[in-house]
Amino acid sequence: MRLSYILYLSFSNLGKRKLRSFLTIGGMAVGIALVVFLVSFGFGLQQLIRNQITNVEALTVLDVSKGESTLLKLNDETIDQFQQLNSVDKVSPSLSLSGQIAQNEAVTDAAIYGIEPSFLSIEGVKVSSGEEFSGSEAQEIIITATAVGLIGFENSTDAIGRDLTLKVLVPSVIEGTQEEDLISKEVPVKVRGIIEDTDDLSIIYTPIKFLETLGFKPDYQQAKVKVGAVDDKEYNLAKIKVEDESKLPEVRKQIEAMGYQVDSIADTVGQIDKIFLIFQAIVGAFGAIAMFVAAMGALNTLTVSLLERTREIGLMKSLGSTSGDIYRLFLTEAVLIGLTGGLVGIGLGIGLAELVNAALVFLAKRVGGEPVDIFYYPLIFLAAVVFIVFMVSVVTGIYPARRAAKINPLDALRYE
Repeated sequence: MRLSYILYLSFSNLGKRKLRSFLTIGGMAVGIALVVFLVSFGFGLQQLIRNQITNVEALTVLDVSKGESTLLKLNDETIDQFQQLNSVDKVSPSLSLSGQIAQNEAVTDAAIYGIEPSFLSIEGVKVSSGEEFSGSEAQEIIITATAVGLIGFENSTDAIGRDLTLKVLVPSVIEGTQEEDLISKEVPVKVRGIIEDTDDLSIIYTPIKFLETLGFKPDYQQAKVKVGAVDDKEYNLAKIKVEDESKLPEVRKQIEAMGYQVDSIADTVGQIDKIFLIFQAIVGAFGAIAMFVAAMGALNTLTVSLLERTREIGLMKSLGSTSGDIYRLFLTEAVLIGLTGGLVGIGLGIGLAELVNAALVFLAKRVGGEPVDIFYYPLIFLAAVVFIVFMVSVVTGIYPARRAAKINPLDALRYE
């Protein structure tokens, strides 16, 4: 018997008993929909939290320090050793200080970071409006939208290209001594770009070499390592960027083997992933129960169908159908019930998730909040659901299919 004819008979048999087929497929669809809804909710929360605390760039960066050791060094020679390990690019030191930014009479406090241009890409800082620095010594700043809002700009983009006043306390050597004093200094700076910050912080980035011309000296407490350092200085902290997130554990082990202390935002992300793995395991357990109940319903439907079609099976065998044909017919019906219920369940689960998400977005907009997606459906998860449903359907159909295949045609024709 050809596969196309087996499929035709399977659809025909399911169509003859519409209510029973509907209830069986519906029960499986509801169970699958519940699993898809809950698991996608877990994936969505996991992704939302990860995006709030980090970005893709941060997951490829390691913070390396000497820890409590007084014997280890973190200098250019060490950086060269890191370069030999994996994809280390260059050093980007950061000088941090407090200051103020002013426009006419409007003044606000701000955290000022003297950086090299490569710092922004290493830290994953995105300039939403404007451009990055025109040069490593440019008298320019990149500022957060919060900061420009505090000095009178209603629209943050209006500040791009404007001249502002940077107020800082510059270290200066007291004449006739070797001691330093802090002298207030005001310097004009041009706004080069705007950063849309979600934490409402007043932060200013400016080229570190520009701050050096004012009298500041890099202390390298925030040294950021990418690839190719040239300065022969002792660093307190180095950030090492690897080529890919998957290579981070390997690089980390090698650096820790050298005796250095290594930290990464990936540690926090790993803890979050473990929490949600437990959540998904619990949901999966409930899903397995729902799948078992649905499978029992399908088994019952196929068994009842077998009893009702005993004479039909005998007639088919007497007309030339083999036991293998009958076996494949019932197995096909089981798979059709399962896959139909699974696909409908996936559609219902995604539809319900989208409906709930749309309602939450609407409420967020009404109260002035930021709309977010709290559901996420990885393709590998949906594919896994379809595969599991298929396997459960096959297992469910084996028993009635074997019973149907073993029916003696003479006994079946005499069956009342």
